[in-house]
Amino acid sequence: MALPIFTACIGMAAFLAAVPLPVWAQAAPEGPLEISHPVLASSVQRLTEGSASWREALSAIAARGRRAVVVTPDRVKTPMDGGTLAQVFPIADEQSRVGTVLVVINLELLQKLSGLPVTAVDFEDDVDRIIAHEVYGHAIPFLLSGSLAGNCADPAVGQSAVASCVIQRENVIRREIARRGSQ
Repeated sequence: MALPIFTACIGMAAFLAAVPLPVWAQAAPEGPLEISHPVLASSVQRLTEGSASWREALSAIAARGRRAVVVTPDRVKTPMDGGTLAQVFPIADEQSRVGTVLVVINLELLQKLSGLPVTAVDFEDDVDRIIAHEVYGHAIPFLLSGSLAGNCADPAVGQSAVASCVIQRENVIRREIARRGSQ
């Protein structure tokens, strides 16, 4: 039933309209990504430079006039569970059409769990994997389909991780980024 999602999405849409993004927040040249944090913006830049599939997907959603807004938890009105690393919120209208997806990445929790400074290469690699998973794996399927039916799920209980839609999508980006790093 889409009503609870719709109600939550209305709140997110109101929040997004009320809070201007910082000056450095900008859409990536290849697609409609709005980024609210310099660490997230750097990660998106690395993914854009390293992955043709990422660039193609962003171009496809740009052609549809849709966008993903990537933020940290301090940018959302309703607090995220402190133990949640990342979450995706498709913003749907009353017909379940999705034009915007909010992606929340908890960088503070990631840094606490990793114990690494934000400038460490391993920390950057973790951020890249999380953004690939959340944006390319979850948000882009919603944006490509333009509806809540575009859900690409995490592994179900008892399902092999590699058999899940989102892990398969994320692995495309991982392979392309790994090839770039080995050249």
